[in-house]
Amino acid sequence: MEIKQKTGLGRWVTGACLALGITVYAQGVAAQDNSGRMAKGPIVIDLLEGLEWMRCSVGQVWSGGACRGTVLKAPLEAADDVILRASRSSGDGWRLPTRKELTRLAEMNDAPPMINETHFPGTYRGSYWTSNRNRLLWGNHWVVNFNTGHAYARALPRQPLAFRLVRDR
Repeated sequence: MEIKQKTGLGRWVTGACLALGITVYAQGVAAQDNSGRMAKGPIVIDLLEGLEWMRCSVGQVWSGGACRGTVLKAPLEAADDVILRASRSSGDGWRLPTRKELTRLAEMNDAPPMINETHFPGTYRGSYWTSNRNRLLWGNHWVVNFNTGHAYARALPRQPLAFRLVRDR
């Protein structure tokens, strides 16, 4: 996916706490659940898909067993800067998930957010960017909404939405 950076992009991330800081590691590893995922400090390892997820949304920091801080919501053009900052603080390989990858995190709970809150505490109850464009409406992108648990292909790149990053294991 290619995202063009434009001037003024820093304004979306300057005020946000992007210490994606995988700085505080919990001791040990949580038990694996039936999804094939296990939590290890600020990371959730998906053993079946061979992925590592950031437990916290971009803008939050893993501390004391929880995601603290405010979720950054920014237009899609901020993705390159978000990924660069994540790489600097947490190592290389971070990227936007595909629609398929992010949709796998959605769970039908009794109430939002529609995600495993043990693995992903403090998840924003709204839409998260994916790396997929809508093939029929070229200007729109796919997002996954954790208020409903569904994916939608009608997000415009200028909309301020949340980010959750993933990398291959």
